[in-house]
Amino acid sequence: KDVFLLLRLSGDSLMELYSYNIPTNDEMILMPIGDIQWAGDEEEVAIGMLKKHIAWGVENNARFIGMGDYIDSFSPSNRESLRGAKIYDTGRKVIENAGRGMVQELYDRAVESSKGRWLGLLEGHHFCEYTNGTTSDQHLCELLETPFLGTCAYVRLKFAHPNGTTGEVLIWAHHGHGGGSRAGSPLNKLELAAAQWPGDIFLMGHNHKKLATAIDRPFPIWCGKQPKLLHRTTLLVCTGGFLKGYGEGRVQGGIPRGSYVEQKMLPPVALGGPVIYIKPRWKEHDGTKVWQPDLRVSN
Repeated sequence: KDVFLLLRLSGDSLMELYSYNIPTNDEMILMPIGDIQWAGDEEEVAIGMLKKHIAWGVENNARFIGMGDYIDSFSPSNRESLRGAKIYDTGRKVIENAGRGMVQELYDRAVESSKGRWLGLLEGHHFCEYTNGTTSDQHLCELLETPFLGTCAYVRLKFAHPNGTTGEVLIWAHHGHGGGSRAGSPLNKLELAAAQWPGDIFLMGHNHKKLATAIDRPFPIWCGKQPKLLHRTTLLVCTGGFLKGYGEGRVQGGIPRGSYVEQKMLPPVALGGPVIYIKPRWKEHDGTKVWQPDLRVSN
């Protein structure tokens, strides 16, 4: 295991911080994956695309991070209604077993090959609460042997130069909430987060949009006795999804009826997830080695 540090931040914000030593200075591939919302129906979820996407990542030695909404059992309002419902313990057990079955099916059909390659899984909005106090998100973490990142997390990737110099890439990740229906709305929300939190890569799911942009930020350093103005790249990435919004011939019961995406006139989105490339790099300026990683993203 290359994980070497687990902290819990405290103060006015409570969130998770995980830190990993990366044992190589080769280019690293990071693949955020979420908003699958698997409920057992291939007509609703591009499960074959997800499996191929995961297989490509495993073949190319990628690391993964989970962005929430892995199964589509209960929304927050559904869980609130369920908690208030008069249901026998046996009925709740049946519901829990259905949630466990969806998690196991998702694992077996699409993500098993990536076991041990995840930096962690965030909590989403759609999950099943188990009677032991845990959730389906935590269940999937157990299957994938990865930490549960909770609501919002920092994940630090630490790289080491052969001369002993170190550099880090700091990832801020949140499942997300709201964001608007216009193409650039989620990026606007992420840009606000990047203004409030330090970080190099900002990840957000929830809206199912697969969008990304790069911001270059100048910063001053001293190289020997000379000042130098350099830059660092910050990536803002909306991490897509695999839930199909529009499709011909949809039927609910005996009624031709579209999904909730179609019913609410939500915009269609491109399915899949982004691929982020992290190249460790130290640049020499007047005899001083400065950490300036190359960060880029492909949709």
